[in-house]
Amino acid sequence: MRAQDNADRFLEEIEKKLSGAQKNRKPFSQFLEEKMDQFDYSNTSLAKKVFHRVEKKGEDVVRYVPVTRQTIGAWLKGSMPSSREIYITLGMAFDMGLDEINYVLLETYMGYGLYCKNIEDALWIALINGLFDIDEMEEVKERIEEMLSEEPEESETRSLPTMDLWVMLSQAGSLEQFYNIVRMYREEFKDGAKRFGQCLEEVIEEEYGYYEKAAWLLRDIGCMHCEAQFSKIKAGKAVVTREWLLRFCIALQPSVESIEKLLAKAQMEPLGITPAEVIIEMIAKYKADSVADSQKIWMLIESVTKELREKGYEIEDDLCRKYDSVYDVPFQQKWWFSACVGHQLLENQKRKDYGYEKNGYCRYIMVDQVLFDDMNRNKKSTVFRKNASQFICGEIPWQEIDDWQKVPALAVEKGFQPDTFDLEKFEDYCYMRRPSRFSKDFIMNDVYFYSALLYSIWTGKCFQKDFGETEVEELREEFAVGGLQAERLLHMMEENLMDGAKYQEDCDIAHMLSALFAM
Repeated sequence: MRAQDNADRFLEEIEKKLSGAQKNRKPFSQFLEEKMDQFDYSNTSLAKKVFHRVEKKGEDVVRYVPVTRQTIGAWLKGSMPSSREIYITLGMAFDMGLDEINYVLLETYMGYGLYCKNIEDALWIALINGLFDIDEMEEVKERIEEMLSEEPEESETRSLPTMDLWVMLSQAGSLEQFYNIVRMYREEFKDGAKRFGQCLEEVIEEEYGYYEKAAWLLRDIGCMHCEAQFSKIKAGKAVVTREWLLRFCIALQPSVESIEKLLAKAQMEPLGITPAEVIIEMIAKYKADSVADSQKIWMLIESVTKELREKGYEIEDDLCRKYDSVYDVPFQQKWWFSACVGHQLLENQKRKDYGYEKNGYCRYIMVDQVLFDDMNRNKKSTVFRKNASQFICGEIPWQEIDDWQKVPALAVEKGFQPDTFDLEKFEDYCYMRRPSRFSKDFIMNDVYFYSALLYSIWTGKCFQKDFGETEVEELREEFAVGGLQAERLLHMMEENLMDGAKYQEDCDIAHMLSALFAM
């Protein structure tokens, strides 16, 4: 009940902040309808001129693709665009100039405008002024990053008043002139990027204790494009986007002070009034005031974003899935990893290693290790991908497979005993109960753990102890994407995860593995 109260209060505060931001301004739906009438645009014709950013994870590929006519229809009914590139290209579709887009669209509906000393914003200024097309954005960005890497000439100017730089950028008549301005003042852009990189390292060390572990973790959950990108940001040689910084804040959940410091060092405006940015602000507040545990915060994020979407707000999917990088793994690899986890648990049971020591229970604290450490390590392995393709056909019974991938996170260190806080979290919201000394209790909790972990692998979300028809249907749709028939496995998961579930031999891990291989 307490968890639901938290979620309700969290949603209430977010909606209050969003509704407060809408006062004294023309509703976006009204603005859009008036502009469409003025330009005689249909939903379809406008959709072809408005773009949103799509990133293909794992390949570091970014594209800008048109929105759909259904999206335009949703905006006309009261929904709000979710990202800056949408507002900018929308303004361009309505022949709005730089000042109009900046002050009429961005500041009014996002809460912040462009800041010319931020190199990413300088790119948007050049785009608005027609110096290149939206599909050339990444190419131009790469060229800018090359300039930031070049050694400076002794005669280069290092500083310029903000308004003067704004005027110079807004008056650039060609892409080459834009490059010349960046080249002339690149040390100023570069110094800002370096300051941000240093600040980023400081914030990670404050939140995590030490930098390298956090950097590695954040890369793997999709917050960083790749190791090279992270290194470039740290060295001040990359274009840091606001979207990247938002994903970082969602993942790391830093304090309000740290968020403000990062935005300032990146030469970006303070948090705006979009749903995603309001959620980030509320997360920081809740972490400081009432909910210290990261897992509970993620549960609030996932439940709140679901309700906000149902109310018509647009929020990017990857901002509200804790295990988004796992979710984006090809279904064959998710299937094989699911099988490897089940097999490892069975092997542990043979050795009577149920994940406990001295009547403690530590499966809860293994969830992130299994999904971040092992899943993300395995998905980069050629052998792992080969086995995923080979064994999904089901030609070899799982009992006869020798080439299983190990799941080191499931190995319990001898003498390990979870602290009281871990056990409280375990009992509070994630698993059924702390097991007694009876073996079947431990086996049942391993079965429960496996069922809950499968939910996270296939949906990318935290399991929240309320497995019902909605969750079953969600999993059924995910399995169907890969052409998998999963009714038998879904039935077992439902039996294992329902309130008050007890050990059933025909729903144990061995039977779940058989169902997995029969899909």
